[in-house]
Amino acid sequence: MNDAEKKPSVKSEDALEVAQAYRNLGMKIGEGTVIYNNVIIGFGADGPDPIIIGKNCVLTGCSVLGHDASTNKFLGIKPSMRKPVFIGDNCFIGLQAIVLMGVKIGENSIVGAGAVVTRDVPAGSVVGGNPAKVLCKTEDLVAKRRKLAFEHPEYFRELPKQLQ
Repeated sequence: MNDAEKKPSVKSEDALEVAQAYRNLGMKIGEGTVIYNNVIIGFGADGPDPIIIGKNCVLTGCSVLGHDASTNKFLGIKPSMRKPVFIGDNCFIGLQAIVLMGVKIGENSIVGAGAVVTRDVPAGSVVGGNPAKVLCKTEDLVAKRRKLAFEHPEYFRELPKQLQ
């Protein structure tokens, strides 16, 4: 049986249930975090990669890898090299973003869709691109979106009362 066959398949459409399924496998995932079922979490014969995810995070359609097998053939080893990934509280990881092993994403950060995160992300940052670079502070993006909500409420499916 190969590693892909050992990885559990989480079929739930409920992102809280998916997060709980990973917790049940031994991953450290904070309260209120949601992981959509299209997320890829690195997984080996001995379980999920060493990935720690904080509270109130959203992971949607991304890949988070705590291993690297790219040099195995050259090193003459079979198990992948593993290095923990830390995702702080209140982070959002966007669609098709890739977070590589050994990376720490600081709290209150946003990783944009398609970003490839190869190095640490400072707390309160918005990153994007390949390799991911800091684009702005999270608070600045929130302020821009708040302004946009006032100017163009039609862009939003629903607005909180404080923005109406």
